[in-house]
Amino acid sequence: MESGLVNGLVFVCLFLIGLCAIEHHFKSSRLPYICWVVLFGVGYGLLQHTLLPILPAMQLEPDVILYIFLPVLIFDASRSLDFGMARAEAVPASLLASLGILASMLVMAVPLHWATDLPWIDILFFTAIMSATDPVAVGAVFQQFPIPGKLRTLIESESLLNDGTTIILFTLLGGKVLKGKALIFEEGILSFMVSIAAAVLLGAATGWFVAWLMRRWQALKDHFVGSLLPLLIVYLTFCMAQAWLQISGVIAVMATTIVFRMALRRYRINEMPTQSEMAFYQDLWEFFGDLANAVLFFMLGVEIGSHYGEIPWLVFPVVIAALLVSRSVVVYGFSAAFRLLRIRIPMPWQHVLNLGGLKGALSVALILMIPKDYAYRHLFLCAALAMSLFTLIGNTLGMRAYLKKADLGDPSINASRGLR
Repeated sequence: MESGLVNGLVFVCLFLIGLCAIEHHFKSSRLPYICWVVLFGVGYGLLQHTLLPILPAMQLEPDVILYIFLPVLIFDASRSLDFGMARAEAVPASLLASLGILASMLVMAVPLHWATDLPWIDILFFTAIMSATDPVAVGAVFQQFPIPGKLRTLIESESLLNDGTTIILFTLLGGKVLKGKALIFEEGILSFMVSIAAAVLLGAATGWFVAWLMRRWQALKDHFVGSLLPLLIVYLTFCMAQAWLQISGVIAVMATTIVFRMALRRYRINEMPTQSEMAFYQDLWEFFGDLANAVLFFMLGVEIGSHYGEIPWLVFPVVIAALLVSRSVVVYGFSAAFRLLRIRIPMPWQHVLNLGGLKGALSVALILMIPKDYAYRHLFLCAALAMSLFTLIGNTLGMRAYLKKADLGDPSINASRGLR
């Protein structure tokens, strides 16, 4: 017992040292740090599978990903929104994150079905997972260039909202593909809408509760309670929703975080923490999000490295082409349709939105949650790796090159609605 505990602790320490080494040596790299984490995972998987089988075989159970990693990822994404700007961009962001996701998965599914001849329902299950976007890696590029606040908020709002859409589609299609359950449309749309509404109400209640409790305890001025209590409520909310009430834990956590942040704005000045205290909270919460992100991408690399000889290389060009076409159709097609609503997104902004369609930790988490006995799991893992690496490398470098020469307008622009 003691030997196993010590060995496990040593391994975790060495793994984290490896992440620190990657961060140190590649912090000035033109590629996102997470790309090197994936390659680190691939190298580990290859070593463990071929030369050093004594290395621990690493894997994450679906429930671990669901209950440990997803809540902190959703919390990290939800807390970064600028509410004022988000309200101004609510219409385009909502449409991109709902109808845009559906359009993306359908457009992506056609060439993938042609190339693999897999059943349509399985292809749609995969493309739903990979239609989510994640602007985390692009955020590092944004820090180096003057970006209009509305454009940044539009990208972040779309990413947050499509996280919820993707989780819902994963649940619906996954129930059909993995468990043979009826689709929600066969069971009744009313029960589906009730479950979403219940998740929002639960999240709103827990978000208000944690804000009230922190105000009563004056916890925002306490580094221990102020940083820990919101995370604890987030995990409790997710568990209550997902495991006990059988409603969407992701939607509940989003609502918790948003209501919590809105409630904080009602605090009096003397109740608010100093800038250094708030920076401590933000840095700590960001650390947990970054750590979860790194572990998931590392595990994706390990899975691929362990099955290197089985990678279907010929499918990769089709996968990447399908990804590029689907994102372009959504961004440029919906931007044209927005004109009917008198919402104009300037063409340079559309190019940035297109390049900002990176595949991130949520898609990786959902792919890793697929049971090992699912027939197409390895194929989907490889396709997810191809999509993730291509967008992390190609889109990030493309974004950097484009922003050097692009004229995005005045960074102080207040709205995209009605721009001419």
